[in-house]
Amino acid sequence: MPATSSPTRLRTDWELLQGAWRSVAGPCEARLLIAGDHFSFEFLDGDIYMGTFVLTPEGMDMHILAGPAEHRGKTALCLYRLEGGVLQWSPGRPGSQRRPSRFPEVDDPRSLSFVFRRDRRLARRGPLR
Repeated sequence: MPATSSPTRLRTDWELLQGAWRSVAGPCEARLLIAGDHFSFEFLDGDIYMGTFVLTPEGMDMHILAGPAEHRGKTALCLYRLEGGVLQWSPGRPGSQRRPSRFPEVDDPRSLSFVFRRDRRLARRGPLR
């Protein structure tokens, strides 16, 4: 996310992020659900994180409210990019106050980086009743 992002661009990104996303590349399978200003991130083989987020000109700041005890109450400063229905996302270490300076390769063992596409299976279910 470039530092020159306008408030209009951030609002448009916020709207485009809404919904369910499934990883198509990354160190493991994961799902990301965005609903309003809330998120749920699930490693399909392990931990689930839930919290709130805000978009900034620098990226996405995710405040962790639930998840592993060592991360609760901390904020992960993340990079994100939306292009053509694809979300590229890389979080910083929760609580480090450092945002990744670039998107690492998805197979880099030193950092997390994912590529997501919309999870069409969840989108077809329609609204909850």
